[in-house]
Amino acid sequence: MKKILLVSGDSYTDPNFVSEFHPELDTSWPKWPELLAKKLDMICINLGKSGAGNEYIYSSLLDYITDNKNSIENIGLVIAGWSQCQRKDYQSGQSGRWTNERLDPHGDAPGWVNRSLRCYLSFQILCERYNLNYVNFQMINLYTDILNGLKYGHKEQVNNNKLIGKTIPYKGFKHQDLQRILRCIMSYESKLNTEKFWGWPIAKQLDGYTMCSLGSPIFSDEEKKIYKISELDDHPNREGQEKITEYIYDRLG
Repeated sequence: MKKILLVSGDSYTDPNFVSEFHPELDTSWPKWPELLAKKLDMICINLGKSGAGNEYIYSSLLDYITDNKNSIENIGLVIAGWSQCQRKDYQSGQSGRWTNERLDPHGDAPGWVNRSLRCYLSFQILCERYNLNYVNFQMINLYTDILNGLKYGHKEQVNNNKLIGKTIPYKGFKHQDLQRILRCIMSYESKLNTEKFWGWPIAKQLDGYTMCSLGSPIFSDEEKKIYKISELDDHPNREGQEKITEYIYDRLG
């Protein structure tokens, strides 16, 4: 019987991704988890969800693994592709449907980063508890966008054209909070299995990297123009998803 490739992430991973900026565009091309599963001859379970924050990513994997205890031996590999720290995930309704907000109205960047790091450590503990093979990585920048000014979403720009090209200014103290964030990341150096966390310590200032942002090992700055959907939408296009797959497959050996 084929083993399961279990994956969660945000819009870079979501099998049902739809471009906010180009809703008419057919984006049904295979995403990297499906492409990777085919290369590995595995069954793909892709829990990725557009707009997801790190609480959802961790929780979706936790729920799948603990709700399917009798078939844990069928899980061959678990991958978490982590998202931005400032996103807020929550459940509501009788079904406990997951929803997310682009910007948590409470807290600050160092606190959000620490919340994310707790999810990363909890993911590691979960996989080790059930003796599951796993890797994880920062798919997009954890904190850079919020510190530099978060872009308004497409819907916000459509509803108010004055927001086009504008960003949400960070309300904290950028330099001081960046230093707090870097210290927080390094405080997890001894807690995490960094061999299983690709790109660690995930901050450019600490010589780490994220998978699909500036300094990415997958896309050079020049290549990113080729592998993204458009100038407005920097999500990976069909070829970009294939490039992500190639990198992960090669790295897995």
